[in-house]
Amino acid sequence: MYCKNCGQKIDDDDLFCGNCGTKIVRKSETAAYVPKQTQNIQQNIEQPWNTQQNIEQPWNTQQNIEQPRNIQQNINRTKEAVDDINYDYTKLPTEKPSGIKSFYFMDFLIRLGNKENIPLCIYLVLNVLLIGAFVTAVCALPVGWGMAAALLLYIASISIAVSPIGEYILRRQNGCKKIEEAAVIERLEPLFREVYYKAKKQNPSISSDVRLFINEDECPNAFATGRRTVCVTRGLLTWSDAEIKAALGHEFGHLAHKDTDRILVVAIGNTVIAGICYMFQIAAIVMDVIIAISSLFMRNDSGFWVRMVSALSRFLTVIVIRAFNRIWTQIGVLLCMKTSRGNEYQADEFSCRLGYGDALCQLLSTLPSAKPKGLFANLASSHPASEDRVARIQASMQANTISAE
Repeated sequence: MYCKNCGQKIDDDDLFCGNCGTKIVRKSETAAYVPKQTQNIQQNIEQPWNTQQNIEQPWNTQQNIEQPRNIQQNINRTKEAVDDINYDYTKLPTEKPSGIKSFYFMDFLIRLGNKENIPLCIYLVLNVLLIGAFVTAVCALPVGWGMAAALLLYIASISIAVSPIGEYILRRQNGCKKIEEAAVIERLEPLFREVYYKAKKQNPSISSDVRLFINEDECPNAFATGRRTVCVTRGLLTWSDAEIKAALGHEFGHLAHKDTDRILVVAIGNTVIAGICYMFQIAAIVMDVIIAISSLFMRNDSGFWVRMVSALSRFLTVIVIRAFNRIWTQIGVLLCMKTSRGNEYQADEFSCRLGYGDALCQLLSTLPSAKPKGLFANLASSHPASEDRVARIQASMQANTISAE
């Protein structure tokens, strides 16, 4: 073995060169030394771990990237605030029932089974019995078949009643017309949009296609029917804007609770019974004409007396039929009275929740003594007293104030 510095030969046990004093490095020490260098190199190679940390820094950047979600939320809140100002009810979602309740007629039948609708069910059964008696007598059918035919006929009439066709028929019966006067539109449209927006936000099940109509009744009033109709009378325009909004809020309460189906069913039921009554009147007139023609071929005074008896019987028949129709309508109203009163309280509470409680109390306290005409006059007669309604509204407002505090 030789010294790498001076070339002098050295022994294997020497630690230093005897000629120049250089430290002798053997292969075993070199082998031990090389891994240290390799370790340092490996450390240098593993330094990208720090770089990896730098690479992972975009996690913070990712947070910055996620910030647009917050920005989007702020944008959505801004849009909602704008919608609140503009009362754009068309942008509110509509909650639709699922399953069997998605069929409106089936949903109506299910709700008809509620305890508060028992009087209405009694009224419907009486209508079926009356129609069954008519069908049995006219068609000479057995009682069972006559009642079955009447039941099918009445189910068909109810299906029409809760459909847009029934809603259209009831609008025609009550003189509801599209508002065409610019001044009336300019006044009522903003009020209607505000109440509609608040009501749909309170109850998303309200249809997104409710329309406002007007009739020429001078008595201040408003009513809702079907699922998409709110009608105000000409006399309602004499009220203040706050009172009109309170009245509209009340009617939207009926739409929200689907009370208007009851009105449709009662109206269609009355229409069917009225149709039967008119058929009896027509039959009486036809019979009178036949008897009058037959009396022309009679001798002496017999023909004269036959015509007199025929005219008198026709007159009495018309009076009896009209009286029966009126009494039957009142029976329906009386049976539905309890249900109607409960619905009125609920509609008042709904308008109160929309923020129109004070105005509603004011208009109820100043309702005129005049009554609306037609079917809704009879239905209105079943409403609770204004004093009771005002007391309930004030109690509800006070309870809401206490709970808010």
